[in-house]
Amino acid sequence: MKKILLLLSITIMMNSCASILNGKVQKNVNVRTKNAKSVVYVDDVKQGSGRSVKSKLPRDRQVKQLKIETEGFKDQYVIHYQNQKSALHILSWVPFGVLFYPPFMDYGPKSFNYKKDVSVKEKLIPIAVKTEDQKYLFVKNTEFDLDEKALKIRKIKHRSLKKNKKNKFKDVDSNVDKIEFDNSIFTSSLNNLLLKYKYTDSTNTIFKNKTNSAYLSAKISKLDIQYVYQSAAKRSMSFLQAEVNVAWDFQDVYGQTIYTKSYKAKSGQFSIDYNKEATALLAVEDAIASSFLNFIDNKKVKEHLSKDNIAVQKTLPYITLSKGTSINDVDSALNGTVTIKVAEGHGSGFKVSTDGYILTNFHVVANSKEDITVVTKDNKEYKATLVRQSENLDLALLKVDATFNSHFTLPAAKNYKTGDDIFIIGTPTTVELGQTLNKGIISGDRENDGVKLIQTDAGVNGGNSGGPMISREGILIGVINAKLSGVGIEGLGFAIPAELISKALFIK
Repeated sequence: MKKILLLLSITIMMNSCASILNGKVQKNVNVRTKNAKSVVYVDDVKQGSGRSVKSKLPRDRQVKQLKIETEGFKDQYVIHYQNQKSALHILSWVPFGVLFYPPFMDYGPKSFNYKKDVSVKEKLIPIAVKTEDQKYLFVKNTEFDLDEKALKIRKIKHRSLKKNKKNKFKDVDSNVDKIEFDNSIFTSSLNNLLLKYKYTDSTNTIFKNKTNSAYLSAKISKLDIQYVYQSAAKRSMSFLQAEVNVAWDFQDVYGQTIYTKSYKAKSGQFSIDYNKEATALLAVEDAIASSFLNFIDNKKVKEHLSKDNIAVQKTLPYITLSKGTSINDVDSALNGTVTIKVAEGHGSGFKVSTDGYILTNFHVVANSKEDITVVTKDNKEYKATLVRQSENLDLALLKVDATFNSHFTLPAAKNYKTGDDIFIIGTPTTVELGQTLNKGIISGDRENDGVKLIQTDAGVNGGNSGGPMISREGILIGVINAKLSGVGIEGLGFAIPAELISKALFIK
């Protein structure tokens, strides 16, 4: 009986030589990079640096995630998996191969090896980090604009992909294997990129300098997610990669388009074993990052980002406002306030002369210069022309073909102090709420890059932009600028001091 058990034990051991004798970790797997300063990570464990990095990979039949970090360049992502039978497997055939008795137990994780060399074929993409002489960038709009033809989810064998046999792709039924993306994911991804490459001023989230800031909008018009697989080491080895087509729109701080360009980009390879449910998102974000870095490195984009490209306010001939009855009570102030209608929505404004001049914020009319309508308190509508603008202070002077009996007078000096009671008048939320009056106090004076602002606790809505801030006597104190309200900040509103208007717009 003992002899039988001993013979059986020897038989099992001889049929499992690779599984028993091979190590749990395969050493000296060469990861060949494209830069002597590249640092290699396997499943986030640092392996070393250089053009050829000897790495240790566990024999566990999992697709390994390799990340290559190179200073000054975007991170690269590749995968590696066990796809070769260990040489020790040959021992399992002795002496049973003579009897045509094949090994039947030598298929454990340790019985398979990785190829000794893996090369990073993806090109290095330079990182254009923001410099001191460039403007800050903020996200304006993002969009996944994908129809059925623009969104592809495809499968292909790794072997076919390496041989560039694109005809071997098989489309996946989107109803069966649908991957959902929304604009919040895109916005978050782009914001993270701007922070990572220092294009966003994370210390100044409320005030944005009008001449030292710009906006970026982006639209994904094509998304191709590729599921790559291969049978190896007695299981299916799989990973994802993605291709995107992104249309980038570079805008000034008022949302006026300055330059547009589309870039196609491909992601690295992302292991499903290691990244789990985040795999698809990581692949898409990596492709977006490649597209962004190509766009931001564009010569024209660099020119527009440069602070040298900031427009300098030119000296203009003064416009003399026709003066009539000055507003000096709240009722008259309500009549002196108007609604400004544009294609994108509406804002507020107020009369500053008897001959049809009206003041508002520039951001209210910046993208509708040829289609501006002014609505007065008695519901009369007038087509308006943009006469003057100050982008630095966010002010605009409009002109309508009308005569006003009374108007606000522009103060020559500061006429308020912290703690004063004030009112703001405007058209919050909808046009039907024109000439709404809100009460508050002046909470303090603020200054950002030389631009002065009045802070108030009065309820300010986006539709109030361009409306007047007045005293108890109806005297003009400032111009409401709701666009300066920070995300997540409640009970704060800001106004441009009225004493700055005349100098900024060259009026008297």
